[in-house]
Amino acid sequence: MPTLWGRNYTRADLMRRIGDISQIGGVRSYRLDGGSGDGLPVVQVDTGAGLRFNVVPGRALDITGAWYNDVPLGYRTPTGEVDGSRYEPEDQGWIRTAVLGLLVTGGLDNVGNPAVEDDQSFGLHGRLSNLAASNVYADGEWNGDEYEMWVQGRVRQAALFGENLELKRRISTSLGATSLLIHDEVTNLGARPEPAMVLYHLNPGYPILDEGSQLHVRSQSRRPYDDHAASLEADWQTYGPPTPGWQQAVWIHDVESGPDGRVRVALINRAFGEGIGLGIGYRKDQLPYLNQWKMTGVGEYVTGIEPANCTVLGREQNRADDTMHTLQPGETVEFEVELSVLEGSEAIDQFIAPIGG
Repeated sequence: MPTLWGRNYTRADLMRRIGDISQIGGVRSYRLDGGSGDGLPVVQVDTGAGLRFNVVPGRALDITGAWYNDVPLGYRTPTGEVDGSRYEPEDQGWIRTAVLGLLVTGGLDNVGNPAVEDDQSFGLHGRLSNLAASNVYADGEWNGDEYEMWVQGRVRQAALFGENLELKRRISTSLGATSLLIHDEVTNLGARPEPAMVLYHLNPGYPILDEGSQLHVRSQSRRPYDDHAASLEADWQTYGPPTPGWQQAVWIHDVESGPDGRVRVALINRAFGEGIGLGIGYRKDQLPYLNQWKMTGVGEYVTGIEPANCTVLGREQNRADDTMHTLQPGETVEFEVELSVLEGSEAIDQFIAPIGG
């Protein structure tokens, strides 16, 4: 039953008062006009309760723009929306076409550091986020007194003599909701075992990220990416203001899950309004690693909260560390990540209470 404007509505109550669900929210599709994203299809989902977000079928059904009561939830790079066909796969070329937004998906052939194996190059964060989805289906409908909305499709990462992997993704929410659920299935459609690396590169930006913001996570241990990150160990959990000359820092967390096997993570800014935060929930048996990227430079003010089935140390290092997930022919692996907007002290405290801080 949708909760809108402080009141619960049955389907009959609501539909007696409006002509179409689009008066309040819903799902609509459009295409961008001009620039590097010219012609790029976008699906906008609006829950009518302040949460709206853009899913981009031309970019692996990632979530670029996202807002809550017009407050942006994710950082956007200066590239703006870029069609995935402009992707530069070599080395660090990924950053030239990455808008980041709320979610960009790393994988499936590489996550993190570029690598070379058997004379084949694997660029930063892999190819997946620049591939277009097919069989896209975006819609909404009543299910009893719930109006459910979704965007779904399939993304094939394949090459002759190479991998043949498919991501089946469904992003869903409902009228009146302040959260969304990402459900993914990755299947090896090929005839030989293949690495399948998956990273949910979530990118909170200002104002959820600001001076005094804090990352709440039950971290059992952390592996610094390099000596620079190790030198900042005391401050991994807290964030400062935009800082000229800031060098990015990365940690790989071993996170403790709750009794139900789920992990909770939240970035909280209590100083913004009545307090605001982004809550993240997922299963540790699906995504055993939490990669944290701290990039608080001037104009480059973002943090990455990145559940994954691997580390951001790259394909070569994951293989050496035995943290590389391999799919057998015909095998499917599932992932679920839930994102929740936390507004006000009550919602924040309720979400972080099981974390213990």
